[in-house]
Amino acid sequence: MRVYIFDKEYNLRANKNEDYLKGIAGYVERRVREIASSAPQKSKEEISILTCLNIADELHRERDKNKKAKQKIQQLVERVKKEVK
Repeated sequence: MRVYIFDKEYNLRANKNEDYLKGIAGYVERRVREIASSAPQKSKEEISILTCLNIADELHRERDKNKKAKQKIQQLVERVKKEVK
């Protein structure tokens, strides 16, 4: 499967659903373009690294939110268990 990110073609093997991979590639392309438009003086390499850092930051924030939500759910489950006893 071929995708284009930042004017470069990449051939990917689709272990997952092709539409899923196209969606991921599209997301990366949009994020690269956002960074490129906000920092036009940067090289493609710098823009790529900044994009990676931004996406990694998003991932870690979402993981933290997920962890906090799981902890909150566990607290609520424990409260319900105490009330039911």
